Amino acid sequence: MASRVLAIRKLTPPYDLEQLASAYGELEYLELPFGVDGITIGIGAATKPRILINSSAPATRRKFTLAHEIGHVVIPWHTGTIVSHLENREVDAAYSQMETEANRFAAELLMPSDWLLEAYKAASSVEHYFRSVLTQAGASKEATFNKILRPLPQPVICVQVDSASRVLSTRRSQTAPYPPERNAEVSSETFQTDCRFESFEIDGQFYMSWTFIGRDIREVDKRPWREVFNQILNDTGMQGYLQNMNGILAAAYGKNKALDEAEICGAVIRAFTKYEMYDVVTEHPLFEQFVIKRVRELKLRG
Repeated sequence: MASRVLAIRKLTPPYDLEQLASAYGELEYLELPFGVDGITIGIGAATKPRILINSSAPATRRKFTLAHEIGHVVIPWHTGTIVSHLENREVDAAYSQMETEANRFAAELLMPSDWLLEAYKAASSVEHYFRSVLTQAGASKEATFNKILRPLPQPVICVQVDSASRVLSTRRSQTAPYPPERNAEVSSETFQTDCRFESFEIDGQFYMSWTFIGRDIREVDKRPWREVFNQILNDTGMQGYLQNMNGILAAAYGKNKALDEAEICGAVIRAFTKYEMYDVVTEHPLFEQFVIKRVRELKLRG
């Protein structure tokens, strides 16, 4: 719904959010008690609803709240008067669902997925991408951190860390491996696969990121993939794990099939290197030949 709102008005960040809000309600800033971020009154009535935003909140929070309140007005099943708290509280299920929906709407309104994809392509690094979105969207670091990796087809992990490089929170794109656990100590050596590591600071907050890159494999063995695979299994004594390994490869391919060939191969190799028991397989000189042959066969099958 947020993308439709922007498309109708031909808007991309940065744009005037207050002007957009005026198309949906009567906007007013004032101090609201009890930690309330915003209130929208009269949703679904014959006249425009009133949108009240807490003037004492920081600018980035006010902006997200305004986008959130626009969501309440636009989402058809949100009606009446809604008092919004951006942070989690003890509330009933229906209210919680509406707040979650409005939060998602707000994130997409401020940082549209299609726009993020273009911003990522134009950026020279994850840090550059993060800073560019912060500047243009005007959302908070927390909201930006929560959203920027979600729409990316590329496998990327970004973590916020403390001064001792311990993980505070993690975010990843859908095709990325699972990130380190909270409180784990991380470094450039955390992932033993092909990746570009970054460490950066934004306004006193520390981040690390890993962008996983593809494996460009040249196919030189002319045999069918099954024959190559059987040789690997026989050489390593891993015949009993044939079905398991086929399952790992198929799952990695299915998750990453929208990527290019080299990126799919990289994802398949990462899927195997997660398991120490398969080291003898991944270290076999024919393993990459098996990977490229199997990936190409699956791509031909569609």
